Amino acid sequence: MHRSRLHSEALAILALAGCAGSGEGLDENGRPDTGGPPPLTADFDSIQQNVFTPICTNCHAGAAAPLGLRLEAGVSYAQLVGVPSVEAPEVLRVAPGDPDASYLVHKIEGRAGERMPLGGPPLPQETIDVIRQWIIDGAQPGTTMHAAESPATLVAVSLPQPLTPAGVANRIIVAADAELDTSLIHAGNVTLTRSGGDGSFADGNEVPIDRIAIRITTLAPTVMAIALPGDGLVADRFQLRFAGSGPAPIAGRNAIVIDGDSDGSPGGDFVVEFDVGGTP
Repeated sequence: MHRSRLHSEALAILALAGCAGSGEGLDENGRPDTGGPPPLTADFDSIQQNVFTPICTNCHAGAAAPLGLRLEAGVSYAQLVGVPSVEAPEVLRVAPGDPDASYLVHKIEGRAGERMPLGGPPLPQETIDVIRQWIIDGAQPGTTMHAAESPATLVAVSLPQPLTPAGVANRIIVAADAELDTSLIHAGNVTLTRSGGDGSFADGNEVPIDRIAIRITTLAPTVMAIALPGDGLVADRFQLRFAGSGPAPIAGRNAIVIDGDSDGSPGGDFVVEFDVGGTP
């Protein structure tokens, strides 16, 4: 009887072992693996899902993100690739093809100021190696990072005609096709420049116009009235620019940077040029 019981217990153990098999489908504690982010690979979608979203957005999110660097899904790529660092403007945050010239790598490796992520453990070297490889491969955008929502586009500009020089209050109306994050619309990323008398904005003699007032007239979709200072409107060509790139671009309420250049993807500045009193 005793030998029969032992035999039955041995069969049960063998049966359980057979059910366990190779452990496939179980986590490191032997429990069923319920999923989670796929393994980190050297592509932008994977880095966003495994690094930026769960780790970096603890600080780098929303209008108050340090140094204007927002790393939420949908906005992070336009904030990183080809954008000068605020702390070191001579260095790009991500220089495609060159991780050693990328400020993002300097920060996560601890080679520039305080190491990121701030206040947390450093990223594992294997994670850093994956980010470096993504940059080496050209820092390509992800295939799904904008699939859920589209960027807002600035779609209408109304210029009072004719625009006249000094003493006349003029304004420009700019409308978006969606609601914008109005906390990001300010004189730092909405700029007005005078050409300097030659009608060109590439010669280095441009004159910034400091005193412009921005008023939100409609919130959703967002419509903006840009008041131009009458005493600054000498006869010349002017350029009004809404930042869709750089350290603090304008974004929609969905945190996706505007499609300023209307190419179907987030990023790019929205630019309007107009003449006052005739082009010199």
